[in-house]
Amino acid sequence: MNLSSFSIEHTWKLNWTKVPEYIKPFKYVNNESPKEKRALEALACIGVIGGLQLSRLFFLDKKRKKKMVLEKKLVRHDIQKNNQVIPIYTLGINGAKAIDMPGYENNYWLKINIEDMLGKLLFFQLYEWFPGSRISPAVNPFEGVIFYKNKPIYIYSAKEDIQDLLVFLKWKEFSERMIVITESLKHLEGLLHYDDIRIRAILQQDVHSARERLGFYIKSGSEWVEEQLSQKSSVNMAY
Repeated sequence: MNLSSFSIEHTWKLNWTKVPEYIKPFKYVNNESPKEKRALEALACIGVIGGLQLSRLFFLDKKRKKKMVLEKKLVRHDIQKNNQVIPIYTLGINGAKAIDMPGYENNYWLKINIEDMLGKLLFFQLYEWFPGSRISPAVNPFEGVIFYKNKPIYIYSAKEDIQDLLVFLKWKEFSERMIVITESLKHLEGLLHYDDIRIRAILQQDVHSARERLGFYIKSGSEWVEEQLSQKSSVNMAY
């Protein structure tokens, strides 16, 4: 199987931009752009987004993104995958002020490791299949929540070790819908024992593909089986 573009098996390097801890927001921050507001609100929920994702999902071109960095609404960073340099963005102090976000912390991104960063980028890759849906933050270990047709779907990005999710399900009562993004279904064998949770799995490479259909996997006895494919324009999440 070919490696997903988001596989941890690639050689990754995080180059976080560090801002001075003492910086304060401007007295006045322009918050009149609906496109900027939607992007900043989504970023406040998830924490990190790719540069291309900002453009595709929120229609922010290079000039607008550069302006938002200068205005300290966004903070730009670079990640390296093998020899490829990829821009990513986090929420800046004036971006937080523009959307009235309480409790903003300078340099919050320094606590995010490579696996968590990839999970957040995968969240936005999946979100592209749910255009116009509302995004909400989620408790650990989930990346975030997508409100599809006003009903929440919790998104989890699986690593090789999904112990954090298994512990959560063991000790917390959970009855919501869930989508697990994984590089390989073999990483999800521990979830096959949970008969009472509403869960679908999807492979990383399918989330990232340009095809017009989205393929989910569902539990069937002691294995994961492919569900009937869903149209990109009308994802079937009636479970």
